[in-house]
Amino acid sequence: MKNYKFLIPVIVVFIIIVIIKLNMPLPTNWTASFSKSDKIPFGSYILFDLLPDIFPGQIIETSDLPLYNTFKNKNVDNTNIIIICNSFNPDELDTRILFSLIEKGNNVFIAANSFGKNISDSLNIMTNYHNDFLDDTIVVDFTNPKLKLENGYTFTRANYSYYFNTFDTSKAIVLGINDIALTNYLQFNYGKGKLFLHALPLAFTNYNILKSNRDYIFKSLSYLPVKKVIWDEYYKESNQYYSSPIRYILGQPSLKWAYYTILFSIILFVIFKGKRNQRIIPVIKPLENTTMEFIRTIGNLYFKQKNHKNIADKKIIYFLDYVRSRYMLRTNELNIELIDKLSEKSHVNKEIISNIISAIRSVNKAIEVKQETLLELNKLLETFYSKTGAYGK
Repeated sequence: MKNYKFLIPVIVVFIIIVIIKLNMPLPTNWTASFSKSDKIPFGSYILFDLLPDIFPGQIIETSDLPLYNTFKNKNVDNTNIIIICNSFNPDELDTRILFSLIEKGNNVFIAANSFGKNISDSLNIMTNYHNDFLDDTIVVDFTNPKLKLENGYTFTRANYSYYFNTFDTSKAIVLGINDIALTNYLQFNYGKGKLFLHALPLAFTNYNILKSNRDYIFKSLSYLPVKKVIWDEYYKESNQYYSSPIRYILGQPSLKWAYYTILFSIILFVIFKGKRNQRIIPVIKPLENTTMEFIRTIGNLYFKQKNHKNIADKKIIYFLDYVRSRYMLRTNELNIELIDKLSEKSHVNKEIISNIISAIRSVNKAIEVKQETLLELNKLLETFYSKTGAYGK
């Protein structure tokens, strides 16, 4: 009992801090999460809850995965996809799936301050923000006379100054502007479907629905037909914050203080308890790692014997095993299909992989291999490994 007396003050302080924190009023969280689960001002809980009223009688689904993972094996038709986030930056595969969905007749609505390189390059668009808005208030409106208000729609309490400063006027249809005629809402007709891009994602949050701007939100979404809706939760910044229990704990003020108090208590316990009872730990010299020296010795032995064919065969065996284990591809047939799949999964240029396959075929057919051929094969393989990050695994 004597050894644990020092813990009593720590426990008392911990309990007092927890009680104080639990009874303190929480400050308003102005984080722009856009999540359907968040009731904070810039969450989208209310909008998601109102989707059945905006699209009556339709199925409302949620997607927590990238577009490629969600739709690659699905035959989706006559569906609305709604994505609201701070920055929409899909990779090449997701972008390809996105345009494929629109081309088949689906409609996609994306509200974001910025759009990634793949989307921007495909549509020739770019967003910017206007420095003339010195306060946090902006007035926006529609170009359609039936949706316009005499004094426009006013938004406050955040940065709503983003707009499209570049877009292809021959392909884009302007649906909305702000009070200085800068475009913030665009429509693109692509195949059988339509793509809607909005530069003011904060307009679609709880705060603005409760501040009587729900008409603007409903009218913006009215361009979408009354069809099944898939709501995105993957591309939001808040997605990364709740990916682990620790991040959730650190995101809650009371839990964060409790967590730090426990850590501090553990440190004190280790310092005092360890000082009194722990014996001196002798320094043990670690064993030398001679693995690399052994590999160099064996490699030099093969190379000095000029058994280039043997070395090339072993490099090929290792390469094919690496492809099978990491990318789950069959390597019994070295054909065009393997080249295409390996290039897609590894993000390595097809030309490099094609050269590797050609070199492997040549080595397999040859009875003897020249030093130059071995060096060329090794150079190609080293290029592939460096681009796939094999040496960092």
